[in-house]
Amino acid sequence: MPTVLSTLRPQSVLGVAAFALTLYVGYAKKTMRQLGGPPTAHAGPAKVETDIKGKRTKSSTGRVGVNARFFAQMKKLLPIMIPGLASKEAGLLAALSVILFARTWLDVWFSGLNSTVVKSIVSRNRKAFMAHAVSEFGTMMWILSVTNNSLKLCISNIALAFRKRLTRHAHNEYLKGLTYYKASTVDQRLQNIDQLLTQDIDKLCDSASHLLADTLKPVVDIILFGYKLGQAIGPESPLFMIGYFMMSGVFLRSLSPPFGRYTAESAKLEGDFRFTHSRIIAAAEEIGFLGGGNREKLLVNSAFDRILRHTSRVINLKFANGIIDSVAVKYLATMLAYYLLARPVFDPTRATAHMGGVSADPTKIMSDYSRNSSYLVNLSQAVGRVILAGRDLTRFAGYTSRVADLFEVLEDINQGKYEATMVSGNETEEGAGQAAVSKKVTSSDLQGEVITSKDVIEFVKVPVVTPNGDCLVKELSFRVEAGQNTLITGPNGCGKSSLFRILGDLWPVFGGKVTKPKAEELFFVPQKPYLALGTLRDQITYPHTRDQAVARGYDDAKLLELLDVVRLGYLVTREGGFDAVQDWASALSGGERQRLAMARLFYNKPSFAILDECTSAVSVDVEGIMYTYAREVGITLFTVSHRTSLFKYHEYLLRFDGEGGYEFTHLDHSGDVNPFQFGHGKSKYAGDDKKKDKKKGSRSGSGSGSSSSDSE
Repeated sequence: MPTVLSTLRPQSVLGVAAFALTLYVGYAKKTMRQLGGPPTAHAGPAKVETDIKGKRTKSSTGRVGVNARFFAQMKKLLPIMIPGLASKEAGLLAALSVILFARTWLDVWFSGLNSTVVKSIVSRNRKAFMAHAVSEFGTMMWILSVTNNSLKLCISNIALAFRKRLTRHAHNEYLKGLTYYKASTVDQRLQNIDQLLTQDIDKLCDSASHLLADTLKPVVDIILFGYKLGQAIGPESPLFMIGYFMMSGVFLRSLSPPFGRYTAESAKLEGDFRFTHSRIIAAAEEIGFLGGGNREKLLVNSAFDRILRHTSRVINLKFANGIIDSVAVKYLATMLAYYLLARPVFDPTRATAHMGGVSADPTKIMSDYSRNSSYLVNLSQAVGRVILAGRDLTRFAGYTSRVADLFEVLEDINQGKYEATMVSGNETEEGAGQAAVSKKVTSSDLQGEVITSKDVIEFVKVPVVTPNGDCLVKELSFRVEAGQNTLITGPNGCGKSSLFRILGDLWPVFGGKVTKPKAEELFFVPQKPYLALGTLRDQITYPHTRDQAVARGYDDAKLLELLDVVRLGYLVTREGGFDAVQDWASALSGGERQRLAMARLFYNKPSFAILDECTSAVSVDVEGIMYTYAREVGITLFTVSHRTSLFKYHEYLLRFDGEGGYEFTHLDHSGDVNPFQFGHGKSKYAGDDKKKDKKKGSRSGSGSGSSSSDSE
């Protein structure tokens, strides 16, 4: 009775194959259109790529894949991953090459052993069977096991070494100067930086190490098994197999979707999903007060649904792609292998050349077939792995793109270049819809001058501009010398914090002249102080280590004196000493945290300090003690506060009106000046044309001890 397979005609098989191929191509195109379509729209202005002058340009976003951009990125990453021939990484790669060669040699040996064992079984030679299957293999199995696990160990160590190099380099660039701040606030090219610094670098290194092994091992296999197979059944046989795989590789490459781009998109979606959860953790109390649980659930589910849709489409695409891969690389190659192995048996000419004639011993035929089939299987698998490594290389290109973009942006920021999405001024004034414009800003675009001086802070016609281009004050001018405490007031969003960001080099200086002390002579104390991971001592001496604090002359006794100044001496006993480790944000009250931040200020003892509502939870009497002590140790204060009790500790007043205007005046403490009411200082402000100037967008101010008026 004929079998089912015997009833199938070649035409039927070809028809089914053609139908499957048509379905695959159609589905692949549909899926690629879905995955390659525009991203999910977000509420907000449309993004337009322009240069710094506002001229519109095409988006510079490069395509992710194995292309010229990929090789350019690898050219930059490789010197970081492998810094030299004498490096540990180069040694590991050399060791990997040796292990891979040994592994291939063992595969060749095993193919010969298998042939010998088969021959002993067919010939019923018990002695030969025991000698090879038991004694020889029993000895070599330890070498096989050590070699295989050495390969895994080497791959893991290469991935770890690469990750160490890239992560250390990323930390050096990210934490250089104020790059960590500018990368998340000033420059707007990087999203989910935490994922880029952790997961994406890890995935890149893991992918690189496996890609090296999965590429080098097949190359060695092709050389050795091709040579052995050519000796056994003729040199054209391995060439046939290699040629077939090359043609199938070209065919598969033409159909293969851009999995590298999909990998990069998957990483981005995963980062967005994690970010939605981190927002909930960070703002759990605020969300709880507002009853926003259901709203947040909609947001996180929406982010997760985007991952599901993307992953589902990629899985289906891989399924369809895998069918074609299996047929082309595996099953058709098997048919060709059968033919090549059978040629010496059925072809008298080849039988004479390679098997000693048609009437060769059946035992020898079986032995040769077993050995040659093992050679051919290993050769086929090696060529197939090389061809299919292109897919792994494409996925590797996706990780490379994200990590290389990270390093490129960090390098730009460290060189004074950044990109910010700015609002077009003309369209804003017209109110006809705002267009967000991505501008590339370089050091040449920043016309401001920064001068270092220990004893003075001075602004001369400095525009206070946010990174997105919003001008808060057109030209700010004032001068404060050492010992002249200044109180700063004004409504929210008027430019108080922006002024401090310019002083702290967090924001660029677009124009004018800024005179200020060096960074170590300027200290910032926010309303919610930063509490470091570590001991109670670390909270006072931050950012210095214990050894650095001791070198500055601050032992535990001196630190206790600082705590006594801010009335926190009891913390040492309550918390278990200076070496106690706590979650200090939870262990301390709001007032204790603020007073501890002031103790940190007194430890650092800078020339100038910026206090941003930093005593709002401190009693008036302790507040007075701290301000008096700051003056005694020579710290000049810039204070942002709405507390009337602080009025007497300052000599100057800088008031912002929230509409682009400001007033800088001397305080006489007579009670005639209300520091929280604009326009009642003794110095003249903008004359009678104040309203007119504000309509024109001008900013006016009076200098220290004198009147001035700035106009367009």
